[in-house]
Amino acid sequence: MPLHKLLLYTCVILLTSSCATLKQTEVIENKIELTKENLHLLDGTYENNEAESAGYLDYFWGSYFKSKESRIIYDMKLEEKPCYYITLKVINKKRISATLHVNETYIKSYLIKGKIKKGYFEQNRKGYFLPAILLNQYHSSKFRIGLLNNNNVITDSRKIEFTNYYFFSFIKDNHSYYNLQHQKI
Repeated sequence: MPLHKLLLYTCVILLTSSCATLKQTEVIENKIELTKENLHLLDGTYENNEAESAGYLDYFWGSYFKSKESRIIYDMKLEEKPCYYITLKVINKKRISATLHVNETYIKSYLIKGKIKKGYFEQNRKGYFLPAILLNQYHSSKFRIGLLNNNNVITDSRKIEFTNYYFFSFIKDNHSYYNLQHQKI
């Protein structure tokens, strides 16, 4: 079998077998099952849980955290660690508008597109594959939001990413964060 066909088959197998999925995590006793009738309860502003923070070009609350946003925060020259606030506004059962602020500075707005699944609002899978001669990269990620009885939200996210340079070595960058609670302000 020619080498290019073998590489193509290997890439197809890797892509189909390594998509990011959100496993059913432990049952949270004080979680409210989200439905299309009560999805509006997510509306509000939440302080990001600082247990895990977004890095450069990382996935943050259902959107990529890009260098432009990172540069804005860096240029703020804060004396202490920045405080991230996310404002959620439900548009309909398949879309939530999210606005990111750091301290009181607007950073960006974006749409989280998804659907209600198992009592959560689960974002559609995000992914890409960059095939090239020198660099090959694959990325798959999922994100979901749940609501607690105390009006706080919990988020689950999972990212699978691997890269190889010059066909020599693979670099894996996988992250999973489950049941991160964010306080409503």
